[in-house]
Amino acid sequence: MTVGRGAGRGRRVWWITRRVLGWPVLIAALVTAVLFGLGLVNPWRLVVLEYQFGNPMLGLLVVPPMALVGMWLALPVVNEATQAYRLGLRLLLMVLSLVGVIGWGVFGAHFSFEPRVAAQSPNGKFTVVLVKDRDIPPNQYVRIWHGSGLTAREVADLGRGCGTVKVRFRSAHQLEVSTAYGDWVVELDPDTGEPRQRLGQRCGDPPVPVG
Repeated sequence: MTVGRGAGRGRRVWWITRRVLGWPVLIAALVTAVLFGLGLVNPWRLVVLEYQFGNPMLGLLVVPPMALVGMWLALPVVNEATQAYRLGLRLLLMVLSLVGVIGWGVFGAHFSFEPRVAAQSPNGKFTVVLVKDRDIPPNQYVRIWHGSGLTAREVADLGRGCGTVKVRFRSAHQLEVSTAYGDWVVELDPDTGEPRQRLGQRCGDPPVPVG
């Protein structure tokens, strides 16, 4: 009798422990899924969303396994007849996890962007970053961020710079972009950072007016 009560107490402790561990994992999976969803849409063009949560293949690699583990811990299948939906959801998460592994291996690098800070305006308001084009190396995109930290936004894409690219601020809102084909000057809007010129489509073309 004592053994039975001990076993029952042990099961209850394990039952509670599973939920204590499982629900935070499920909540974390939900929050992560929302962040990756926002990263794909990103109407505010927030840098943290674009570069940390803008890769859908990484989202598929991370979210379904987290949700699967959370479900296994917090929502165990006690009765297969009445909880068939839990089994179905688990199967779906397993399939998505497999798709995520394959997708990351095949397409993950295509969606991965690693920005490198190239220059910052004297007033600290604007930052120029170089983002490698993984499809057409060694070209790089020249992009402008406004602000800093979690509120930093990407306000403009100056276009693709060819070869080795160097950028410096000649003033608070005037850039000098040096590529393998020449040195170009680009004017920025003092308030928004929007460029008044963009780099030409071909490597040797000078900047063209925006609009």
